[in-house]
Amino acid sequence: MHPKTHIKHLLQRTVPTRIPPLIVASMGRSGSTVVWDAVRHAVAQSRFPGPLKAQGLRMVSDQAWDLDKTQFAPGVVYKTHGLAQELPDRTGAKVVFLFGSATDAALSVLACRDRYGPDWIKLHFEHLRASGPFDDLATRDVLRFSDQLDGWIGKAGTRRLILHYDALWDHQDTLSDFVGVPVTLPERRARKGATAADPQTRSLFEETYAALDARIAALPACQVLE
Repeated sequence: MHPKTHIKHLLQRTVPTRIPPLIVASMGRSGSTVVWDAVRHAVAQSRFPGPLKAQGLRMVSDQAWDLDKTQFAPGVVYKTHGLAQELPDRTGAKVVFLFGSATDAALSVLACRDRYGPDWIKLHFEHLRASGPFDDLATRDVLRFSDQLDGWIGKAGTRRLILHYDALWDHQDTLSDFVGVPVTLPERRARKGATAADPQTRSLFEETYAALDARIAALPACQVLE
């Protein structure tokens, strides 16, 4: 661990706050970066107002790619794609789980391969605990979207806000109430990666993820679970 990171983790556990650990999770390519960025800025503004915000932003921002190995600190906002079953009980954390169209999420990953390259794909597949290689993306739920969805909805004993990406901007107040600080989302922009595929490719992905997308469409757009 880098010495600066070690110092940051020490400070995270020593500076007092009433805000619990906040985990922003998702099935991948479903708005988690947008929400994580907005929430961490809101928490930094609340905990370190004025000239201290720039330094405070770094302290409240973190990742938890291995949920079972992370020591969660109050007032810190973590981003993860880990499976719900990996989060230990009694962490005191609140979880915001973002989900959306499985077809769009998978097509967005396809676009990211061309935009960011194979190293990004390798990490993304590791973070999502993929059950196979990139070449399977178009033919089966290799990124375990279904496991992500079922796991976080069923994660009893942890407070969760389960929120559909398309409803995110309609529930900004709910998000703020849940995390305990006023959150301001950026202006919504079109998801270019999900719409860039040619019709034949999109048709193939839609067929692969049709059953899962039907399940997703039947879920409430926003729900708070205990």
